[in-house]
Order: sequence, then C-alpha cells, then structure tokens
Amino acid sequence: MTDSSFFPDWPADWPGALSLALLTLAASLAGEFAARWRVPRLVGYTLAGFVFALLAYGLAQVDLVAIAPADAELAIGIAAALILFDLGQRVSWGWLRRNPALLATSIAESLLTFGAVFVALRALGMAALPAVMTAAIGIATSPAVVLAITREVRAQGQVTERLLLLTALNCIYAVVLSTLLLAWVHVESRGVLDTWVLQPLYLVVGALVLAAAAAQAMLAVLRYVGRERASQIAVVLAFVGVVFALAQVLRLSPLLALLTFGAFARAFDRERRLMAADLGLPAALALLIFFALSFATVDLSLLAPAWLPALALVLVRVAAKIGASVALAHASGLAWRKGAWLGVGLAPMSAVALLMSRELAVAYPQLGAQVGAVIFSSVFVLQIGGALLLAWALRATGEAREA
Repeated sequence: MTDSSFFPDWPADWPGALSLALLTLAASLAGEFAARWRVPRLVGYTLAGFVFALLAYGLAQVDLVAIAPADAELAIGIAAALILFDLGQRVSWGWLRRNPALLATSIAESLLTFGAVFVALRALGMAALPAVMTAAIGIATSPAVVLAITREVRAQGQVTERLLLLTALNCIYAVVLSTLLLAWVHVESRGVLDTWVLQPLYLVVGALVLAAAAAQAMLAVLRYVGRERASQIAVVLAFVGVVFALAQVLRLSPLLALLTFGAFARAFDRERRLMAADLGLPAALALLIFFALSFATVDLSLLAPAWLPALALVLVRVAAKIGASVALAHASGLAWRKGAWLGVGLAPMSAVALLMSRELAVAYPQLGAQVGAVIFSSVFVLQIGGALLLAWALRATGEAREA
C-alpha cells in the first residue's frame, strides 16, 4: 500500500500569514485602481479590507480570509506604532512657542468637539458614561489618514503643517482624557479614590518617561551608526518596536508613548541625525496594512444598531472642528477661508479611535461595547469620507503638489 502521509491535509489548514499576505495584495491593487481615478489610495485599501470582513462575516464560506485576531491585533499595533512615531517626529513643536494662538486653536477645537459630541449623544438618549467616553475618543483626528493623504498629494504649506500639529495635539488630548475617565470608572466600580490619581499619573508620566528615554537612546545609537540611510531606518524601526513592546509590558498607553517618542526624537535631535532616516517605504507599507486590517477584522454587526448616534457624532464633530478653526484663524495668522479648510481637514477618524475603544473594552466589556459600536460606525464613515474631505481641502488651498 502506498504511503501518502507526506501529502498535505485536505481541506488545507490555511495559515493566518497567507490571509494577511492576500489581503495586502488585494489592498495594494485596490489602492492603485483608486489612484487612477484621482481617489486617495487609502479608500481602496479600506474597501479591500471591508470585502474581507464581509467574507469572514458569512457572505461567503471562505476559510482563506480568516485572519486570527491575535495576528491582526499585532499587525495593526505595529503599523500604528510606526505611523504615530512618524507623525510625532514630523511635527514642528517649536511652532507653539512662536505662535501661541495655535495652541489656543488646538484646545478650542478639541473642547468644542468634546462638548458638542457629548451633548448630541445625550440628546439621543445615550447614558452619560458611554457618551462622555465616546466624546473623548471622538476628539482625535486620524494620524494615519492625515499622513497618508498629505504624502499622496505631496502637500506643503501652512494648512498642511497646522493640520499635522493639531492632529498630534488632539490625539494626545484624547488619550490623556480617556485615561482619566477610565480611572474614574475604576473608582466608581471599586470605590478606591487613590486610583483616580495614581493610575492616570502612572500611565501619562510613565509613557512620557519611556518616550524620552527611548529617544535619547535612539539618538545615541544613530550617532554611532552615522548617516547611512538603510542602517538609520533599521535603528528607527527597532526602537519603534521596543517602545511599542515596553509600553504593553508596562501597561502604559502605546499610543501616547509612540507619539511623544517621535516628538522627543525631533526635539532632542539638535545634530539633525534623523533626517537621513526617511521612513517613506516602511511608513507607506504600515499605512496600507493599517487601513486594510482596520476593517478586515471588525464585527460588522455593530453597524446597524448605532447608525443614529454615529451620524450625530459625524455631523457635530465636523461642524465643531470647522467652527473652532474659523473662529481662531485670524488670531493664528491664517485667513478665515483657509481656517475653514483646516477644520475640514481635521475631520478624519480611523482605527486609532478603534484602538482606544478596544482598550476600553478590555477593561470594561459592557461599556466598551456601547462606545465601540458608535465609534466603529463613525469610523466607517470618516475613514473614507474624511479622507476625501481632506484631499479636497488640500487641493482647494493650493497646497497639493501631486503630479
């Protein structure tokens, strides 16, 4: 009798890496198809992920599209880590000292967004706690969408630079405020008041200390490596991975740690050693994976029940960001028309908001489910719709330099 044990089992047990590779290929093709119609590539990436999600949800019994949640979380986390670092090290933080009205604009648009979203959700009958958590997460503009669109249209100018700065700042506000609110929920459930002070203090200060130490260490290594581009990129990617892993081990916020890691790296880099480490190709790959996976692994059953509060969030959030940007445009040295386009550019939300809602769901599943449904439905609209609005805004201001 012939031994056939060396043949593979059938039906085959497809590895998750193959599913991820096929998704990346499909997203890449979809992105190029979108670009030929002058539509941002990330729209194609996102739609490819959405098709994978539909297949996994049950419209087709295709085992090949099943991506293990652990694999997806790791891939999204690493991609988000690189994106956040890239944003942090691209922002001109010294601009805040030279133009304090920019900080006022940032605070105003974030507070107005928070207040408007909270009031709208409460008016629709959402309980106070999930409403305030949703409003806190809703402050954040998507770093991934902003970086993807500004790179793709080669945007340069005052609106682009302000957009990068305000995005970095409102992401920091969203993470810190969410941390404070999580600590308060812990106090309410456990009755330990000290936690309300100690937990956010540890999370925020710990993330800042980790980021500052990593930035100093990375610059010391870069000083030894020199200005050889490939070696510099390898060093930067390694340190991004180290900060991401340590933040998880120490139970700090990876989002805050990585964003401030990039900021500290730029602030401490007086010898301009990071200039050789242009993260163009790694950052582009991270964006592709991030957008494709952000919709490939979500529960699509969350869309229908939360459509009304999500629609309210989308409308009042965009209006609040435009209103604050216009109101303070003149004070910050910007024409009111460009201030309006700046507000439009702050509209995008993406999987960074989903990551914050998932962190909430891990600690408090019931509360996380309420918040996550609204956030996901809003991201579903504002990842694609926000990207189109941002591209429109950059073209309208004349700052897009695309071929």
